[in-house]
Amino acid sequence: MKRLETKHIDFWPDDVLLGEAEISASDSTNILNKEELEEYQGFASANRKAEYLAARHLFRYLLHSLNIAPDEVDLVKEEMGKPYAQHHNELIYVSFSHSPQKVYCALSLSKNIGLDVELADREINPAVVKRILNDEEQDALASEEPVKLWTVKEAAVKCLGTGLRTNLNDLTILKNQKNRFSVRFNNDKLFEICSFRVTNHQIALAYQSKHI
Repeated sequence: MKRLETKHIDFWPDDVLLGEAEISASDSTNILNKEELEEYQGFASANRKAEYLAARHLFRYLLHSLNIAPDEVDLVKEEMGKPYAQHHNELIYVSFSHSPQKVYCALSLSKNIGLDVELADREINPAVVKRILNDEEQDALASEEPVKLWTVKEAAVKCLGTGLRTNLNDLTILKNQKNRFSVRFNNDKLFEICSFRVTNHQIALAYQSKHI
């Protein structure tokens, strides 16, 4: 596992850490607390267990980059499933995403974030893309790769924290520059998006904008 260097990525916010780890069935469960172990044991799929463990190992690894002891941190979820961490009285924003081979984690002490990752060569049915784009987006984003559009919207949904309750048509992608987008939700919330490709993965990070 490793922390990814993000200084060379255009528009990546400097107060967000990003890490990746291989998903492996050999990771130890010793790092899990009682609640996490119960959640882990509740998964029927071996792949889901391996992914969960890899994510928890990576999360703790990144905490060390912030000089925070993992045993002083509680990783919990909001009512709709969005994760966050509590370090004493300090909130740590957290987002996870994974592909079949790797798990990714983003952390921030100052920005609400959402992370989505897909294999760059994943084929997304054009009918699916058409369904997730609203009328305003259809023409403006026709030349963009489907996997990029998918990750941008999913990252915004993760940042929003409403999960499957969110109609993707209610989010409108606005392209600003090559790797930089914004996503507007119901003309109420605006998320900045950094979209890029690394190690055959398309990655999108959404973070809360101060603007509307």
